[in-house]
Formats: sequence, structure tokens, C-alpha cells
Amino acid sequence: MLIMLYSHDSYGLGHIRRSLEIAQHLSERIPHASLIMLTGSMQAHAYALPERMEYIKLPALTKDADGQYCSRLLPHTIDITLKLRQRIILESVRNLRPDIFLVDKAPAGIRGELLPALQFLKTKSPSTRIILGMRDIEDHPDHVQAEWTKSGIIPLLKNTYHAIFLYGSRTIYDPVKEYGLPRSIEQKVVSCGYVGRTQPDVSREDTRRDLALRSDRLVLVTPGGGNDGYPLVKAYVTMLRKRFASRRPNFDTLIVTGPLMGPEQHRRLQQAASPELALTVLDFTPRLYEYLAAADLVVSMGGYNTVVEILTANQRGIIVPRVRPRLEQYIRAERLAAHGLIDMMHPDQLTPTSLFKAITQSLQQPRPPRPEDIGIPLNGGANVSRAVTQLFMETQHMRTSTALISPPSDILSRATLRAHHSTV
Repeated sequence: MLIMLYSHDSYGLGHIRRSLEIAQHLSERIPHASLIMLTGSMQAHAYALPERMEYIKLPALTKDADGQYCSRLLPHTIDITLKLRQRIILESVRNLRPDIFLVDKAPAGIRGELLPALQFLKTKSPSTRIILGMRDIEDHPDHVQAEWTKSGIIPLLKNTYHAIFLYGSRTIYDPVKEYGLPRSIEQKVVSCGYVGRTQPDVSREDTRRDLALRSDRLVLVTPGGGNDGYPLVKAYVTMLRKRFASRRPNFDTLIVTGPLMGPEQHRRLQQAASPELALTVLDFTPRLYEYLAAADLVVSMGGYNTVVEILTANQRGIIVPRVRPRLEQYIRAERLAAHGLIDMMHPDQLTPTSLFKAITQSLQQPRPPRPEDIGIPLNGGANVSRAVTQLFMETQHMRTSTALISPPSDILSRATLRAHHSTV
């Protein structure tokens, strides 16, 4: 059994971290399965891979200030880079013929780069089960509906995907209702729950000892990948300098800027690190979840992975979400704050003074309720592996049964192909 995962990884680290967590569950639960991931992440090499897993590196992309895709490193236009990525993806599925093709977040890939591969699988490898892993929240419903209509996503979900795994909770945010998905698509949705993290092998005490803390409290500050996290981290460092100019803070701080933060911005933060402020600055660490679980408070942006890790660790969290160009982080933080699971601060309200007040209050509060205790599941990785196993077994049964069930349409809609042809 071969499971292929697609993780476009154009911005931040969330996609590859979520995909690797799912892959770990697949590797453990399905010992006869081999896994391979198509990823554009610049940090794929830094993470330990599950057993029996490899990855194929796609040329890296990023987003500009307007949220438009562009090449990260290659001195070529986005069109040339996307054609190269598209060719690598197509040749990978053509030669490997996966039994399961699990797509993270983007049904058509970036600007339709998956469409030729999906067409090949539907026509030449009809036994392959094609699955979309849908993040809990995409964006504001108006934007999602407009974007999906323009890109032909609804016909793609209807005619090509066999299942849609929801990495969230419909009690927190129901994409079927919010995005107005038809019944034919709702029937494919499998609510897996949030993809929580596997607990670290290292104890909280050992992790704190490794960090050589100067106090009995630790605040972790992380803006995710770091692309647009400098304003949050700058406000935090300014707060430390102003509030503790003449005395040492009564808490330690570990800032993990993210490897995608600009080098000049990272250099300024490194210069701010000092024993007097009990401040340590790193650019990247594969041990981020260990540090998060060992902290007393996390200050972060509102990306899926960081927020779910805060929930998994039953951690105090102050979330300053991104609000441009998408509202995904804001909606997530707002919904979870309404359930008392995190505290949220709008970025327009972010100042050193407001941040100090929020940190002081949070450190004085008990930890939030455990998400599982209020009906919010965090075992998404385990549920994905169960659902994949069931789909594969059904496929094997279909191959040997005389009472075959008709699969979804074997042809991608012409409207979908036309919608993406002009942009790829």
C-alpha cells in the first residue's frame, strides 16, 4: 500500500507539520504502508520522518505583500516555477500509482498545479482513493465562495474527490454551513477532529532544565514560520525593555522567530537577547512543541498548527491573529476564545502596554479547560489513519466484488480545467 501526501507549503510551516503528524499516525497504524510526500517546504529536511516515509521536494514558493504567489528562490516567473512543480507532481503519480492520494488544504493545488495529476489518477488509476484534508477554517465565507466559484472547486469536490477529511470540529466551525456546500459534498465529509500533537517523550521538567531557566515561569513567543510575525515579536521585546529596564523579569522568555523571518529582522531580535532580560532567541527548532508544552504561557499568531498545539498541551495562550489578506486566523481565534480555550488580542490593539497587561493577567489565571472535556476532539491524526484504512479496504473489496459500486465521475469538469488553465 502506497500513500502519497501533497503539502504545497508556500507560506509558513503549518502544512508540513500537520502532514508529518498525520503521516506518523499512518505509519504506526498501517505497518504495511509506505508513504511519500510531495512538499515545497524549505524545512522538510529538518524534521524526523516517520518510518517507511520519503519526500519529493517541489520548488519553493512564497507570497508577496498582496498575498500573491511568487518563487521563493528561483530567478524565474511564477508561471515557470509552477509548470516545473506541476510536471514533478504528474510524473510522481504517473510512476508511483499511489493507492491513496491525500491532499492538504488545496483541492486543485496552487493555481491548479494538481489538476493534470488528478486527471491522470481518475482516468488511468481509478482505484486510487483521492482525499482532501480540509483545514478547520479557510477564510471568511464570502471570500471562500467567490474563490471556489472562480477556480471551479465545487465541481472538483463533487466529481473527483472520494472523501473530505475535516481537520476540525463542526461544533466550532461548520464549513458545510458556512460555505454553503451542497448535500453531495457534505456526504463525503468525515469529521476527524483537530490534528493534535503526539506528546513529547521528554518530560516538562527535563525540557525546562535544558533551557537553563532563570525563574520558575517560561513564556514562549512564536509567530509560526515567521514571514509576517515581526510586529508581534517586536512589540514583545519592546515590552520587556520598557517594563524591565531596571530589574530582571520574573519570567523567562524563549522567542522562536521562525526560519522564514527576514535576516535583518532576526538579527535585531538576536541583539536584544540578554541574560538581564532572561531572553533567548532562536530562529528554528524541531523541538518547538516540547518547548511549548513546557511553558507557562504561549504568545503567538493564530495559525492552525500553533493553536492546535496550544490546545493539545492544555496551555495558556494569547493569540494575536493575522487579519490580512485572510481572516482565517481571526475567525479561529475568535471561536476558540468564545469557548474559553485561549485569549485573543486583535493586532490593531497590539502595543507593548496591552501585551504586558495580557501576559500578567494570563499568568495569574488557571489553565483553560481541556478541549476534550468540552467536546472538542484533538485525535484527528488517529481518525485519519482509521478512515484511510477503511477506504483502502473498501477499494480492495470493490476489486474482487462482482457488485461494483460506480465511482465518482472519471473526468474533471471542463469548467474546472478552464478555470485553472489560464493561471498555470
